[in-house]
Amino acid sequence: MSNKVEKELCKAALLTFEDLGFMFPEPELEEENPLVEPEASVSVEFWGPFSGRLVVTVCGGLLPALAANMLGEEAPPSELQQYDALGEISNVICGNVLPAIAGSKAVFHIGAPQRLQNPETPDRGSPEAKVHLALDQGRADLFLFIDKAVSCLEEQPQ
Repeated sequence: MSNKVEKELCKAALLTFEDLGFMFPEPELEEENPLVEPEASVSVEFWGPFSGRLVVTVCGGLLPALAANMLGEEAPPSELQQYDALGEISNVICGNVLPAIAGSKAVFHIGAPQRLQNPETPDRGSPEAKVHLALDQGRADLFLFIDKAVSCLEEQPQ
């Protein structure tokens, strides 16, 4: 990790996967196997002292394993429940990383997680930070995009 934002994103992601997903990820310096097809991506928009989005992409069979762990089930849950689990993980990571990089007094508004139809690497600009996590069940790639400074009083963009 080369900067504070990446370090904080990595820390938030590691703790969230451990606490909510009952998984023990390890950070990777780069994508070890970029040929593995992404299976799902979720985006969480945020706004406050600065705006942007967090994109979490999973591959290698991680999505059903994550949802099953979170729900305490042996069998993989429905596809809807799998995406809900990924959305919850993304939401919690976003909620933890923003105060870590902006300070505890900064107020952010976080939108509902949105399923991305194309789970490829996001193409809307360059991420401020990216983190790759290796898990026994697959891999998670996280991309934090920061768009611009906005007033904390602005309404959510439509």
